[in-house]
Amino acid sequence: MICMRLFIYQIAVHFLILLSPIKFLFRAIKQPAYLNFIFERYGIFRTQIFNKKLIWFHCVSVGETRAIKTLLQLLLEKHISYDFLITHGTPTGRNVVLTESKRVHRAYLPFDSFILNKRFLRHFKPRIAIFLETEIWPSLLNELSQRKIPSILINARLSKRSLDKYLKFENFSRETFAKFNHIVAQSKIDKDHFHKITKQKIALSSNLKFNQTIEAVNSKHIVAIKNKFSLNNKFIVSLISSRKGEEKIFLDSIKNLDPSRYSFIIVPRHPDRFSEVEKIFIKMKFSYIKMAQLKVEKKSSPYLILGNTMGEINNYIALSDLVFVGGSIGDYGSQNPIEPLLMGKPTVVGQSTYNFFSIIKEAILAKIIYQIEIANLSFFIEKFSESGDDLNYQKNIKTFLDKNKKGEEKIISLISKYL
Repeated sequence: MICMRLFIYQIAVHFLILLSPIKFLFRAIKQPAYLNFIFERYGIFRTQIFNKKLIWFHCVSVGETRAIKTLLQLLLEKHISYDFLITHGTPTGRNVVLTESKRVHRAYLPFDSFILNKRFLRHFKPRIAIFLETEIWPSLLNELSQRKIPSILINARLSKRSLDKYLKFENFSRETFAKFNHIVAQSKIDKDHFHKITKQKIALSSNLKFNQTIEAVNSKHIVAIKNKFSLNNKFIVSLISSRKGEEKIFLDSIKNLDPSRYSFIIVPRHPDRFSEVEKIFIKMKFSYIKMAQLKVEKKSSPYLILGNTMGEINNYIALSDLVFVGGSIGDYGSQNPIEPLLMGKPTVVGQSTYNFFSIIKEAILAKIIYQIEIANLSFFIEKFSESGDDLNYQKNIKTFLDKNKKGEEKIISLISKYL
C-alpha cells in the first residue's frame, strides 16, 4: 500500500516539475538569484566531492541555515575527517554566511522525485541526512531508507494545524515519519504532537535558533541612519517580516499616532513585495521614505520608512524601540520572534502564533513578549513609549535566554552515533 501512495505522490510531484520552469522564471523577475544554479534543482551538479565522508544538512531557508551555524562549527572541530554538504531551497538561505571552511559545500536540493533523489544521492553519497524543523520529503526519505542511510529530523516543530493536515493522510504520513531514524523536537508541545503521528524515537532539545550568533551591528551605521532620517527624538516601532495583507491592517491601527513622536519601519518578509507595499503607503496617503533612498530632505523626519534593503534585518531591529513580529497579524502563524529577543528588544506579536506557539507562550509567561489585539496597538504603543526603560524587562530576557541557550551536545552525540 505504501508503494501505491508513494506512486500517486510521485505523479503529483512530476506534474509540478513540468510546471516548475514557469515558477522560477516568474520569481526571477523580482529576484534574479532564482536562476542561479538552476540545474541543481533538476539534479545536475557542478560541485564535486570525491572520496570524502559526507555529513549532509538540509536547511531550506535563512532561519534554518542560521540555526545550524554554531552546531556546524562544533561538528567541524569534532569530525575532522568529514566534509559537510548544506542544501537549500531558497537563494536567501544559500547566501547566509556560515563558515570559510573548504570542507563545507553548498547546493540546492532537487525536487522530491525518485529519479532526482537517486541522482542526488549517487552524486554526493552522504553518510547521514539531517533535516531541520518541518522538512518532510516522502520520496527522499524512502530512498534514504532503502540505501540504509540514516536520517534525523532535528529542531523539529509540529504545530496543531500541521498535525491536523498530516492526519488527513494518516497512513501515508505515519509511513513517511517512520522512515526517520530519530526525531529531536524543540519543545514538549511539539514532541506530544509528533507522538500522535509516529512511534519513532523522539528526543527533546532546546531550539537551536537560541544558539545562533547575531552578527554585530555597526553602532556608527545606526547613528548615521538616525541622523540621515532625523529619527533621534522619535520612538521607533518596526514591523518585521510582514506578510501580504498585514501592512494595511498595521497602518490602519497606527494612523492616528502623533507623527512628531513616532516613526514606523515596515520590512516585508519577501523582497518581491517591496513595490506592492510602497503602493499601499501611497494609496493610504502616508508620507514615507525608502531605506534605500540616497537623498532625503535635510529636516525630513518620516512617519513611515519602507525597509527595502536586503540582509539588514538586524539593523532594522537595532533601530527599533519596539519590534512587532510579522506573520502574527494575518493567519500566518507568526514569523520567528527569536532574533529580536536575542538583541534584547521588546517584542510584540498578534494573535496568530501557531508556528512558534511554544516559544511565544513561554516568552509571554516570562514577560518578554507582549501579545496584543491589533485594534489595541496604538494604545499599547503610547503606553509603552511613556513607561521608559524597563530594567525588569532586560533582567527577564537575560534569564529566559540563559535558560534556552543550551549546548548542542545532545544533537552532536546523536549524529555521531549514526556515523
